[in-house]
Amino acid sequence: MSDIVGRLDFVSDHMPIVGAKGERFAVERPFDGLTIAVRVHVEPKTAVLIRALRDGGGRVIALGNKGTTDDELAELLRSEDVEVLGERADDNSAIARHLRTLEGASPEIVLDNGAELIELLVASGDHPIGATEETTSGALTLRSRLADRVTFPVIVINDSPLKAIVENKHGVGQSVIETIRLATNSLIQRRRLVVLGYGWCGRGIALYGKAAGADVVVVEPDAVKALEAAIDGFAVSDLSNELDRGDIFVTATGAQSVIGAEQVAAMKDNVILANAGHFDDEIDVVGLHKLATSVSPRGDDIRRYSLPNGKSVDLISEGKMVNLAVTGSRGNSIEIMDLGFALQALSLERIALDPDSLPVGDQPVPSDIDETVARAMVAEMMK
Repeated sequence: MSDIVGRLDFVSDHMPIVGAKGERFAVERPFDGLTIAVRVHVEPKTAVLIRALRDGGGRVIALGNKGTTDDELAELLRSEDVEVLGERADDNSAIARHLRTLEGASPEIVLDNGAELIELLVASGDHPIGATEETTSGALTLRSRLADRVTFPVIVINDSPLKAIVENKHGVGQSVIETIRLATNSLIQRRRLVVLGYGWCGRGIALYGKAAGADVVVVEPDAVKALEAAIDGFAVSDLSNELDRGDIFVTATGAQSVIGAEQVAAMKDNVILANAGHFDDEIDVVGLHKLATSVSPRGDDIRRYSLPNGKSVDLISEGKMVNLAVTGSRGNSIEIMDLGFALQALSLERIALDPDSLPVGDQPVPSDIDETVARAMVAEMMK
């Protein structure tokens, strides 16, 4: 436990913006009497946010995502009167059970990460005061399956230009490339890195991959984004053209099965596959298991899939979010998540104190919150 205490202290020291909000919350108590369901990766940076919400008077019930929970940290938070559900080894059925437990707590405020809890609450007819949604994947769900069905305000943190530029582009881009190197211990220079998706995360992965010396190719079906990738200096291609050329494939689309088993079968030998998206279904791992003649471990975080054609592919962390699921990974930089979680903290406070100012349904972060957090981060960076 002493190691996690030290790590959490270090992280807290480098999250001054959220820390300042937490100190204010402890005095003003904006969440007094409210149950806050927090569906977010349970790791040290999120613990700083969770503590701020708790200190603000909230009863916090937290659930991590599949394969990303820091079990030691979860135990520490439980000792601090935070209810933490689940563990790192939880499979899909266990996560589903924990989500039902969160739903059963009838939270007044929800911080979601993929819109799974919001979807459950909508289906059951529960009406929290409001919610925030962290991810691209969750925003897609809100605007497709849940369109016109949500009866409470949902602030989509992912729509903030701050999160897009700072967290998604630079935070995710840097941490994904660093974690692929950590997991594989492989040279990236002159490797053909195929990035699927040129949203903000894909932009960052391409940028940091190029900075690391990779030959980057972007696969993006949206014509405008494909043009942007080309103008940014990246080769743009179709996935079918890259299957027998790419060395490393990284998905960052927010969509399901963008790499299917049939595409994997057409890849060259010893390809590395990784997913940077929120859910673990961007690569069809189930189909890959069915296709493979054998699956064997290659260290802690890599599984080698031997294919009927005699080739093999190496999948990192079974397709889970690579920058948090790999052993020893730390996710996005602390200071970057200080910004992202400051957006969360202030948005949740707005929901608690002034929900009538927010329209029903999905919406961007209020502009005054964006400006407040941007000014705070610039001030910290200029110190």
